[in-house]
Amino acid sequence: MRIKDTTTILAAAALASCAHQRPALRSPVAIPAVQLHASAFDVGDSAVATTPAPSRLARLAAAAKGPVGQPTECASPDLAGHVPWQGSGHYLVLSGGSLHGAFGAGFYLGLQEARTLPPEADVVTGISTGSLQSTFVFLAHEAEPTDRVYGAGGIATTDGPPEKRLRGGRSNIEDMALAYAIRRESDILKPAPFGDAGTLVRGAKGTLDPLRRRLLGLISPMTVRAVAVEACRGRKLFVGVADVDDGHGYALDLTALALLAYDGTGSPERMTLVRRAYVEALVASSSVPIGAPPVQLRLRDLDAPLHLQHRINMFVDGGARFGVFMRDIGRALDQPAAPGAAPPDVTLIVNTDLSLGPWHKADDLRAAKSGWLMTTLGLRTVGILEDQVYQLSVGLVQAKAGTLRMAYLSGRGVPGGEDPEEHGYLGKTCSQWHDADEAAGHPIQFFPAYMACLIDYGRDRGLKGQWNAPPGSARPAVQ
Repeated sequence: MRIKDTTTILAAAALASCAHQRPALRSPVAIPAVQLHASAFDVGDSAVATTPAPSRLARLAAAAKGPVGQPTECASPDLAGHVPWQGSGHYLVLSGGSLHGAFGAGFYLGLQEARTLPPEADVVTGISTGSLQSTFVFLAHEAEPTDRVYGAGGIATTDGPPEKRLRGGRSNIEDMALAYAIRRESDILKPAPFGDAGTLVRGAKGTLDPLRRRLLGLISPMTVRAVAVEACRGRKLFVGVADVDDGHGYALDLTALALLAYDGTGSPERMTLVRRAYVEALVASSSVPIGAPPVQLRLRDLDAPLHLQHRINMFVDGGARFGVFMRDIGRALDQPAAPGAAPPDVTLIVNTDLSLGPWHKADDLRAAKSGWLMTTLGLRTVGILEDQVYQLSVGLVQAKAGTLRMAYLSGRGVPGGEDPEEHGYLGKTCSQWHDADEAAGHPIQFFPAYMACLIDYGRDRGLKGQWNAPPGSARPAVQ
């Protein structure tokens, strides 16, 4: 996630001197997780480092399997009748990008309407806003659950021609797009009262409690069951978080978490606790520091020594470590690539531009800013660092891909493509809708009409099949 502005450097210093209590643990369910490594130097440098083979993960996986080679939870009558997964060799990777996740949601909706959805993936991974998309995309080829509760619709659901209006309950992908169709920022983020003073007191510019409520309505019991069924088939879903306490990135295994709702008790209370843990994992992956408070999770770190596996740590936006991730997932599945095996087929959705752009709006860099402030320079530097994280993370996935289809926010260089700011929607460009949002309410981070325009922009590109990199291009140039 990305915040538009922040408090002054002086206020940030004051904030640093204020002590804040750790957030409450909202679910006691331990979420299975594996550590993500950015490089070889990131392995074995902490007290919870990976131990030598045979891995604990392999032993735990073997211990958890029943006589037919499946997790014991799959013997539950509630999960019966699933078709075994034959495997496709396909990975789906979803990036962060805050409000620009509306583009990815729209793009997938356009692909669905054009009947050109990528194949069902062996593994789906998501970071930040990509984590919010991941469950719906993971279930893209499945029937939508009928017990979801939808929040108030936004501009993309009620305005425009009837054929473009969104409605819940028709598909998992349309439900994903609907989740981004907000009427006001407070549908997702509740700003702290009293502006910067409230930020100092609360430790963040707002809370994601409205997002929690929205997600609890969408991650319904039938949704958890659908994810658990896919786990029994052999598919996997991971979301990325950054652990404040040990400094590492982790992939949280949502498929293994969903199975925990079927631990033999079958109680509604157990399902409620699992759903809360599931939602907290998504919120943690999306909680950018200062923008929103950190999230406390109970972790079952499958890479850690036994006495450290179950622990309660504090987590923030996975984008602090990775913009996207695919590395280490083979290890997480205990399925290292066989010698000579073909590199995976990958779909990569990047909900950002992969290009920072100039600091000012002038076309001529010789007409640069004549002055600067500590705050603006600090924000610019953070933007440069964030862009570097995304460039490197996307590069790692590209390098591992055999066949790659990739779409990112900008349509520059795509035949017939355009930038989102130029896209027309209901009489205005996305840039004009952004300015209208700014004038109407000065949002902190989420611009409702602009996001509606991004949904429409992504939908149009998906319908036209406007990928930035066509299938088969493993290393496309970044525009």
